[in-house]
Amino acid sequence: MAISRRRLMRGLGIGALGVGAFSACDQLPSRGRGRRQATTPPPTGVALGEPETPLVIASIGASHGRTAQWERAISLAVQEALTDVDARWDGLFGQEVTGPKRHVQETAGEDLAGVVADWQEQGVTAVVSSLDEDALVAVMPLFAEAGMVVIDVATAGMSVRDDAVQDAGLLFRLAPSTRAIAGLYAEEAWSGSSDRGGRPGTVAIVSEDTAQGHSLRDEMKLILDPMSGSIVLESFHEPGKLGDVGKLAGQIIEKKPALLVVHGGPESGALLSALQDATTENGRSDLQLPVRLSPGGTVDQSEAGLVAEAMTRATGYEPGGDLTEVHVNMMLNADSTLQKSGYAYSQQAYDAVVILCLAAYQALSVEGTAIAAQVPVVLTGAEECEDYGTCRSALRDALIAGGTTTVSYQGRSGAIELGADRDARTGQLRTYSFTGTGALEAPSTTGFEIPA
Repeated sequence: MAISRRRLMRGLGIGALGVGAFSACDQLPSRGRGRRQATTPPPTGVALGEPETPLVIASIGASHGRTAQWERAISLAVQEALTDVDARWDGLFGQEVTGPKRHVQETAGEDLAGVVADWQEQGVTAVVSSLDEDALVAVMPLFAEAGMVVIDVATAGMSVRDDAVQDAGLLFRLAPSTRAIAGLYAEEAWSGSSDRGGRPGTVAIVSEDTAQGHSLRDEMKLILDPMSGSIVLESFHEPGKLGDVGKLAGQIIEKKPALLVVHGGPESGALLSALQDATTENGRSDLQLPVRLSPGGTVDQSEAGLVAEAMTRATGYEPGGDLTEVHVNMMLNADSTLQKSGYAYSQQAYDAVVILCLAAYQALSVEGTAIAAQVPVVLTGAEECEDYGTCRSALRDALIAGGTTTVSYQGRSGAIELGADRDARTGQLRTYSFTGTGALEAPSTTGFEIPA
């Protein structure tokens, strides 16, 4: 018997849905380099009170600045997720999830008011963003005014969460914030030192002159200063341009911190090479200084001509859990050059699309505010599921049975829980070390957590 919308909503309360049969995630077809395999569509022919309006998701990134390094991987992951939802799993509410062509901001400060207005006319109610902090701060009030829920996959700086940024509760972030990363770095700085290291709790930070870099410095000070730690050296530079690395290495040696944080791009290797050269005599390093690199600097340096062993005390990271074969094959099928450039932030981009679709299903609405209310719920519900098809089937089965459930989407990025500020409170990171020639070692996965 068909379920009327009135009866359905009475049973659902505020829109948190219930669970039915939970189908195993390993029944998904595998992704290889061939054609996509057909899958069994969800049950049809049952009126569930689903909206007749399709969900329209837009995406936006940048070809300049800090996030340009990952624009290709992010944009492909968004498109692949939309293709999966529509072609593999029969869309949302029996319709395709649509969206305008991805907008790529080409210059800093580009006015995005016209873009948002065009999207509003096209019915966009949800956005996947990989803009940098400054651009996101500038455009977020426009998204909020238009009632668009936004999932950002790349920013980490806390300027986005300033009280002056009016986001109407519509902005969510999946990558770890500088608050989360600062906690990990501070713990490393306090973990002890040898006679060839600095005093515990002391940190030198070399960073790009960006909102994210300054936020990382500020968050570290908030942790270190009350515990009698300190930032003994801070140096900010134009992105990609470290300047005189020999001079900078000398300053670091003079301050002798317990930890060096280099928050930049591939140019980070040149600084570590100069540091290794300046501290090595007769094959023995006088300063054993652990180094932490940002995702931008977590790149293969084996062909960069660095001094031997320059990278061996460095550890880099990328947000997200293990890179599964399914995800890697998906990305390489779309662009084989990613095997060299990597997949950073592509997991979050894929998950952002799926989360928006699941939140819309759980809300039985394509309105941005309704979707936003359900975004945290679909990450921490009762029934774990690892893909859109399995999660959506659980929700749909519950509707058919007249029950209630929630799902906990454990996506490509791994398990994520959002905090009260709608940033990732818990999540996973891939950490990378380097060989003596500067090549990346296979990563290991670790977790992060911000106290509630």
